[in-house]
Parts: sequence; C-alpha cells; structure tokens
Amino acid sequence: MTAARLDGAPVEAVLFDYGLTLITYTRPDAALHAAYTRIAALTGAGRDADELLDAVHDRVDARVAAHEASGSLAEIDIVAAHRAAWAELRVELDAATLDRAMQEEQEAWWQGIRVAADAVPTLRALRKAGLRLGICSNAPYRPASMRDQLRHVGLLDHVDAAVFSAEVGWRKPSPRIFAAALEALGAEHDTTVHVGDRLREDVDGAHAAGMRAVRLREHHDDVAEDERADAVLDRLRDLPELLGLR
Repeated sequence: MTAARLDGAPVEAVLFDYGLTLITYTRPDAALHAAYTRIAALTGAGRDADELLDAVHDRVDARVAAHEASGSLAEIDIVAAHRAAWAELRVELDAATLDRAMQEEQEAWWQGIRVAADAVPTLRALRKAGLRLGICSNAPYRPASMRDQLRHVGLLDHVDAAVFSAEVGWRKPSPRIFAAALEALGAEHDTTVHVGDRLREDVDGAHAAGMRAVRLREHHDDVAEDERADAVLDRLRDLPELLGLR
C-alpha cells in the first residue's frame, strides 16, 4: 500500500528509525567469537571466548530484551548492565577496560549489518530535494560505536543528525527522544515526518511528539492497525513520491 500524497504542511525534514527501516541485521557469530577472544585477553578474566559470550554478551542482551519488553520509556544503563555481568563472573574492570571491551563487542556487530538496498538512493533523493534528514533510534548501546557503525556502513554522510536512546536516556515512544532528535536536526515537529517500522514506537510516538508518521511495513505482516499511521509504505523507495517530490 502506498498513499499517493501525504496530507498536511509541506515536509521540510524527515526522521528515520534505524533497525528494520534503513538496515537489517543478523547475529554475526564468527565476528562475536573473535571479538570475545580479544576481550578475554584484554580483561585477563581467565575465561575463554565461548564462556564470556554466554556470561557477558548474551546475559546483557537478555537484559536489554527484557527491558524493552517491559515497555519502560527510560533507557537501560548499558554500562551498568555490562558491569553487572562481569561482576557475576567476579571480574572487576576499570572504566577504560570495560569501555574497550564494549567497543570490541559493538564493532563485531557491524559484520551483521546490511543496509537496505533502497536506503541510500532514497536518502539521496530527499537530500537533493532540500530536506534535512536524521535518525532517531532506540539503541541502548555505546553511542560512539553507533556513530562509528553509521560511518562504517556508509550512512553517516547521508544524514544531518543521529540521536540514539542511549545518549538521551529515553526510548521511543517517549516525546523526549523525538524532541532531542528534532533539536539536533534543527527542525520543527509540524514540518517533520518520522518513518519507522513499529506502531507503538514509531507511529504512536511520532504522533505524540506532534509529527506525522509513515509506517514502513516491509519486514512486518501485522497490518490490522495500519490506519494508525498517516501513510503506509511497503518499499522505502516510494517515500519521495509520497512526500510529493516526484
């Protein structure tokens, strides 16, 4: 389904969700194992990579998933979660070593990221039309690594701002993260559209922040409540036409 034209004021800026909107991802097992081999040496924990993957990475990942499932709008403290996982192994790391271990882990995840085929062409078309572009994402991970990830996958130069929940302290659908993204982008809510795949976080959250919301359902089949969005797209590349740019 593609609406012919989005109603409302002319659009001057677009905010994008990140995962399952601009990228897809799969767990990069080999890269994570290699990273935790390096982390084992870095920390001197006396544990092998497989044990650390289970006791640190997977335990923190489970805590992140449980926090998301709780519906909390406050973001989880990822540093505290990692520190707690290491403490359960009776390993105490100084701040610099812990940060380096988290960096190794996050850079391993880059190997599992795939940029959507139509993401860059769509971003280029919108920028050519003079729109400001930003990313507003629930990502509780190390913010510096998230920006490095954007650079690594070739998206950083195609957006004007990127805001992640880890640095704001609030998750979508909280209006606070949208307000931070709008401020970073230098945009107003009534002339900005948010594009994302989730109904609660991206559609309802954008509406609560005073923006119009476009739902990308390419990776979902739950269409029963699509009417909550101002428009629905099956393909990201149809966004310029929806915004009246073609």
